[in-house]
Amino acid sequence: MNSENRTEIRRISLVLPSPWTVAVVLGLSIILWAGTAVSQSDTGTDVAWRIRILEAATVSGPKVTLGEIAEPVGHMPPETWQTLSGRELWASPAENGRPMSMPRHKLKDQIRRALGPELEALCLFPGAMAIQRGGKVLREADLQQILIKTLTPQMTAMPGEAGLNDVRLPSYIFLAHAGQEVNIEPVSKLAPGRVSLRISVLDLDKSVARRITASAFLDVWATVPAAREPINRGEVLTPDKIMFVRKNLAYVRGELWDGVGGPHRMKRSVGAEQIIYVSDLDQVPLISKGAQITLVYQRGTVRLEVPAEAMADGASGQLLAVRNLQSKNIVKATVQDNQTVLVN
Repeated sequence: MNSENRTEIRRISLVLPSPWTVAVVLGLSIILWAGTAVSQSDTGTDVAWRIRILEAATVSGPKVTLGEIAEPVGHMPPETWQTLSGRELWASPAENGRPMSMPRHKLKDQIRRALGPELEALCLFPGAMAIQRGGKVLREADLQQILIKTLTPQMTAMPGEAGLNDVRLPSYIFLAHAGQEVNIEPVSKLAPGRVSLRISVLDLDKSVARRITASAFLDVWATVPAAREPINRGEVLTPDKIMFVRKNLAYVRGELWDGVGGPHRMKRSVGAEQIIYVSDLDQVPLISKGAQITLVYQRGTVRLEVPAEAMADGASGQLLAVRNLQSKNIVKATVQDNQTVLVN
């Protein structure tokens, strides 16, 4: 930093005649800069405002001004910020569109040199600050708006109520010039749960200047079928055993049963209020294991019927192993109804 950029601070002590001297706070002063006076009542540590130094900012001129890299916080008089915001701090980055980074300790030192220790004490500093000459900076709130605009149509089309949670985006993204834009999209088909995102910075010709990864958690709340009471393996699922509950599909693992069709029986036991999945269900068999049935041999116009025993449960159209009770042979036959299987 050049020495001429350092703000000159002049303190003017006010000495009042006794006995008033005892009643006045010692060290009362007035800070003067650029021909404008700001009293200690405006700059003391008990004031109701501070100056927040931004984490990322763009500048336009050869010198960085306070108004480009900071914003007032609290109840700062407008005329005070009008004066402060125009203060030149240090030289801008030499090249347009190429950010430079400044760590916290260096940032504090530069602010102290430019504004003096009194104002430096009123600043709120980030861990580091990035500055770019020209272009534009998109902060996290801007990126969130782009993300919401992009994903809303897909989220609206989902069953239930969809919403984003635990969104992990960069704190800021610099655009090198006004012609660049940012696009945010899911890496794969949008589904409940943790969603990987791709942030693309696009040039005027839509070519990708750079890519950045991000993520968000997609909650989708929907009403799904569940067991009203514990249901054991092998039990037939009847309407009185079913209830519908509101669940976050982000934590659902498997294909949900839609609550229709049947009759079904349970492949596994489920507890009360547990979700019922398609994989939990089996069709109620037309023929049960051990049932006495008719085995039909069909060859053209020749039809032969013999008694048989089912070796397993069988649903309609299913290929089932049966024992011919006359020959004792086991054959495969297709279930026709609850009494008949057919060998073609």
